[in-house]
Amino acid sequence: MENPQDGAGEISGKRWEAEVWRKLSAEILDASADGQEKRSRLLAYCRNQGLEESSMWERLALYRRHGAAAAAPHRKPYRLFEYKQQRLRQRILALIGELPGSTLGDFSALLSFRRLFLERVEYVSDLLVYFFLEREKGLWRASEDSSVYTAYFNRKLFREFHTINEIVMRSADIEVLQDEYENWLLDQALDEEVVYEKGD
Repeated sequence: MENPQDGAGEISGKRWEAEVWRKLSAEILDASADGQEKRSRLLAYCRNQGLEESSMWERLALYRRHGAAAAAPHRKPYRLFEYKQQRLRQRILALIGELPGSTLGDFSALLSFRRLFLERVEYVSDLLVYFFLEREKGLWRASEDSSVYTAYFNRKLFREFHTINEIVMRSADIEVLQDEYENWLLDQALDEEVVYEKGD
């Protein structure tokens, strides 16, 4: 039989968690607060709750748009491929031990490429979010046509896939793909550093 005190404790815990989130949201959205300090507090909250930093951006937007209830911290965002990915990763874990030794170099290069590609796509996605916020900040919308953002993202992603396609067309070897893509990313990082230093 369920103990009523357990249920009451769970409700009390959720209320406390919601209050912590409400206060944190208000502090983060305070324009006068220090940016580095705000991010440090948000990251600490994410670590404590087991959340990704980017998921909090959506909650902050919901908080501003609909209030604290709509951005309740106990609402887990729906992930379209979560169940299939869990099953897939179970099989991956089981199959690693069955690989012949001669394939391990290629497998390591494949994993390295995967890591670089995911990091790059996440960075490009963050650029899109930053581009939107920087352009639209202020009292009025900068543009009624949101296609400027989708076109920007499309150009960025097309460039990534075009680069990968060019590398593969020259050589389909996994290690070559990983090495050349990593070198290309290093060039991009240096170019973007120069842009930021110039303040463009």
